[in-house]
Parts: sequence; structure tokens; C-alpha cells
Amino acid sequence: MRKAMALVLGGALVAAGCGGGSGSGQAEIRFIWWGNDDRAKITNEAVRLFESRNPDVKVATSFQNFQNYFEKLSTEIAGGNAPDVIQMDYRYLNEYAGRNVLLDLTPYVGKEIRTADWNAGFAGSGELNGKQVAMPLAQNATTIVYDPKLFTAAGVPEPKIGWTWADYKEIAGKLKASTGISGSTDFGGTEDVFETWLRQRGKALYENGKLGYGKDDLKAFWQLSKDFRDANATTPPELVTTLNAGAEQTPMGKKLSASEHSYDSLYGGYNTVRPDELKLGPYPSDSKEVLGSYRKPSQLISASARTKHKDAAVKLIDFLLNDPDAGKILGANRGLPANLKTREAVAQNISGANKVVFEYQKSVDAKLGDAPPAPPKGDGTIYKLMQRKHEEVVFGKKTIDQALDEFWRDAEEALK
Repeated sequence: MRKAMALVLGGALVAAGCGGGSGSGQAEIRFIWWGNDDRAKITNEAVRLFESRNPDVKVATSFQNFQNYFEKLSTEIAGGNAPDVIQMDYRYLNEYAGRNVLLDLTPYVGKEIRTADWNAGFAGSGELNGKQVAMPLAQNATTIVYDPKLFTAAGVPEPKIGWTWADYKEIAGKLKASTGISGSTDFGGTEDVFETWLRQRGKALYENGKLGYGKDDLKAFWQLSKDFRDANATTPPELVTTLNAGAEQTPMGKKLSASEHSYDSLYGGYNTVRPDELKLGPYPSDSKEVLGSYRKPSQLISASARTKHKDAAVKLIDFLLNDPDAGKILGANRGLPANLKTREAVAQNISGANKVVFEYQKSVDAKLGDAPPAPPKGDGTIYKLMQRKHEEVVFGKKTIDQALDEFWRDAEEALK
């Protein structure tokens, strides 16, 4: 899913130039992000508003689905054509910042990039080693996306705070038996789900740059996933490779699952292909006190360290983060706005998918924890490794123990 291409990045710095000029005094910058057509429409609308207010800046935009985004970004950096403004992922922050690909925004924070109306600790999620290398674009949280009509048809309760993993397995099995639709999308290869499950047990993905859990933890998680499969409560093996192709291509997007693990900021993608059909609910947890979800930056935004137009790039970043009119356009497509005043203003006039996201976050807010430090360099590799090894288990190529041993060896190597 996430193609870090560390070697490409490492060799990219020599060639990494970006931006351009028209020769008429107008700064020409390029901004890229991942998402779908719905996100592209509103992002481009916000960018056009920015241009109308800043006629000295011209912004070229482009986007990819997440599956291809980082591969393309790495290739562009290596080819000396890095974008000026870059939508960045939390898991890749160390990967890129560690190679000096990202501009240090520290001198701009609190000045050109306004933060007075932000949650005091949220901006820190874009800081590494004392440098502000990214700003969080919005806040999101893990969620269970589900089809309420199928839950009603099967006579099972909808997700709510307090339900357990055993409850989920039982409900998912009944959904399959009653409706013929898989009750849950297979989750065993998804690091995001594993992280939430770990946090429910007081553990973390990483501690001091190392794996923050033991082999027994991952074995138990993969066994949980197998228990769902054995109970006919999850999607079949042939669908396991579709999980990271975008909401529209997942089993839930294709009406092949009654519930799916995701992030609330992706709800707009689901809603595009299944308008007003789906709802958001909290994760199951075996802990009454800990939900495991946290206030995560759904995406971050960075500038290239090699941009020829730093001021223009920073101006666009601030606009997308703090301009109230931009906030109205962008809504909750990427999650809750980082600017609290903008968030409040948007909340008063929202409908549709944005309203679903806002109401979900409000319902779980008291249970959300603080974001952990950004994952270490190598997490992008480990993310894909977990998915690949889980697929080998699902397709019967490896036992859980065999896959676990290989995962552990390769994961520790990726963190060196």
C-alpha cells in the first residue's frame, strides 16, 4: 500500500529541485495530494480561491490514490521535479524528513502559519527532532464503517462504545448467516487496526524507534483475525488484496461486507459510491476504559526543502489550514479542521458526509487519546510487510508462526 522507496529518496536529494517561474514575477508552485475525485473537486476549489486572493501565485495541482501516491512522489523527487507543497502521511514523516526532503517550517509557525486558534498540542504531531517539518491538515480517528440496514435485517445491534471483540465476531457471523454478506472485512493485515488493538492493551507500535510490542502480541492479533475467518465472520481470501485501494474499491465500497475498519476522514469516499447508506461506529474493545483510538492527523502538509518559492508555499499552507472560507469549502473531507474556530464554524452549517464525520468524532471525543510520536523511518516498509505476511497466512502459504518469524526478522531489519 505504502511505497516508501527509501533508496530512491536517499539518492534524490542531489537532484531535488522544484517549482518554477513564469518570468513575469508570478510564483508558480505545485501542490499534490492523495484522494478521490470528490476530494479533488473541493481542493481545487479552495486553491482557486487562494489564487484569486493571491494573484502573484499560480498553483498547479494533481492527485493520486493512496496506493500509488508515495511511489509517484519518490519518483518525482528523484527526477528533480519535487512538488512545492506536499500532502504528507504520518507514517512517512520520518522517512522523508530524515532525508531532508521537507522544509523546516519552524520559523513560520505562529507567524506566517497561524496556530493561535489550534489545539495546543495538535501542531506537535508534525514536529520531529525539534523541527516542524509538517502541519496537520485535519484530525481523524479510527472507526467501523457499517451498513445499518444489514444490521437491522440480521437483527443484531449496531456498533456502540462498550462492545467487545467477541461481540463483533458473533455479530459478524450472524450478519453473514442472515444476509449472505460478510459481516466484517478481514482486518488482520492492517497495521492501523493492530495499533488500535495494541493501545487497548496499553502498548504501542513503537517505543524509542523499536517495535513496542512482542511476538506474542502480533500472534494473538493474527489469531483473532483467524478466529473471525473460522467463524465465517469475515471476507474471503480473494478480497484481502483490495483493502488499500481506496474506499470505493474495498469490500464495503463494493457491497461485499457489512462492516469495515477505516478512518472517519475516508467516509466521503464511501459516501460517493454508497450515498447516505453507511454509518460510523466505534471500535470494539475488551477494555471498558480504553477505546484505543486517538486524535490522529488524518494527513499533514509539508513544503519541499528545495522549493524555489518558500513564501508562496507557506502562504498556501496557511490558507488551507486557517482561512475560514477555505475551511467551509474543504469541510470534513480530510477530517475535522485543525483550526478550532474554523471547526466550530463548519460544524454549524454542515450536512451529508461532513455531518456524519463531525457527529462521530463528537460521540467518541471523550475516549480519544493523544497522538503518539510519528513512527520511525521504516514504518512504511513494515506496514506493507504486515499486509504481505498476513496474506500469506490467509492464502495458506504460511502458518501464523512461520509468517510471524519472517515478519519479525524483516521488521527489525527495516528499523535499523
